[in-house]
Amino acid sequence: MTSPVDRLLALRVGQTERLSRTITAEDVAAFARLSGDYNALHLDDEFAARTEFAQRVVHGFLHASLLSTLIGMKVPGRGALYVSQSIEFTRPVFIGDTVEARATIEKIDTETRLVTLRTDIVNQRDECVLRGSAQAKVLRLAQEREGQAPLRPDVSGGLLAGRTALVTGASRGIGRAVAQLFAQQGASVWINYNKSEAAAESLARDISRGGGSCRTIRADVTREDEVDRLMQAVTGAGDLHILVNNAGPKIQSAPFENFAWQDLAGAFEQIVGSSFRVTRAALPALKKTRGSIVTILSSAALGRTAHRWLPYVVAKSALLAMSKNLAQELGPQGITVNAISPSMVDTDLVAHVPDRIRQMTVSRTPLRRLATPEDVAGAALLLASPYASFITGENLLVTGGEIMI
Repeated sequence: MTSPVDRLLALRVGQTERLSRTITAEDVAAFARLSGDYNALHLDDEFAARTEFAQRVVHGFLHASLLSTLIGMKVPGRGALYVSQSIEFTRPVFIGDTVEARATIEKIDTETRLVTLRTDIVNQRDECVLRGSAQAKVLRLAQEREGQAPLRPDVSGGLLAGRTALVTGASRGIGRAVAQLFAQQGASVWINYNKSEAAAESLARDISRGGGSCRTIRADVTREDEVDRLMQAVTGAGDLHILVNNAGPKIQSAPFENFAWQDLAGAFEQIVGSSFRVTRAALPALKKTRGSIVTILSSAALGRTAHRWLPYVVAKSALLAMSKNLAQELGPQGITVNAISPSMVDTDLVAHVPDRIRQMTVSRTPLRRLATPEDVAGAALLLASPYASFITGENLLVTGGEIMI
């Protein structure tokens, strides 16, 4: 998939895209139902005949909606977010008119990913019926991974053969990569998701096509009752050997003075609370198998912490303390508890991070790139494998050398 900068570079100032449509009475009736605007000027022939127009006038925002089609489908196109639109209606449009919407690029800002456009609509006589200007933002899209080659797990000889793993937040990003790799290495994987059912089912199909074993299960891990239901399903089907605490919310970014305590409490509830609930519910099963717990943290909470990510950093720091405490308490029972702190990983979780910040991260990383979900998955496999049976209480840095302790 091309980057936002690549998509911007494919555009050019002066580029014009067009879209035309003939407005019908059915269009007007449908728009009235959708908008709730039943003005007699638009719908009543007798009323309209007594006006200066002598016939029904089309809703202005009906033909203006063609601009939305232009922005979303042609320029900038797929992945564009409408930011603003000014509109001046210059002539009425009537039923049967053929209108053409035009959008011309006037400015491209690669730093903000904003495209400024002149927008016009003309009728079949080339008379302007609407003029204005618009701004649209080219969004950063997380890389699609569904098209990867099918997995070819060796379920008889993989590192995790015969083991069952539960991965929370497994439908996307790091969780998805962990679930894929664990299945490739012979584990039977429970794919937990909350809202992204389609992504979870797509992952399950990828794993199954490769011969792996997996099941999907929806549960909001911030809710006690749903965690209980989740664990009943997992343990009801057999043993549990590996728990990967990965689920987490989008990152809030703002100056300190813009945060309220509720923002920190909310992040703590979503990040620490979810891991606490799932770990506590899974503990009886993990004691039985002398299993492993792997928790995904972030290097943003270490050393010089991430600027303006206060709720996220505070919650991840607390989760690190909880992981170390659990390692001490559960070690005598044969359970290993470890954490992974990756640097910035190229997923939709950090899609809002400006390109200049991403490039700064790359420039100070000795390996000169951002981490990938697969990099983190490899670390999770190490900590969940038999080769890490004497490793506990550790926080493994996956940072490409950006942070060295």
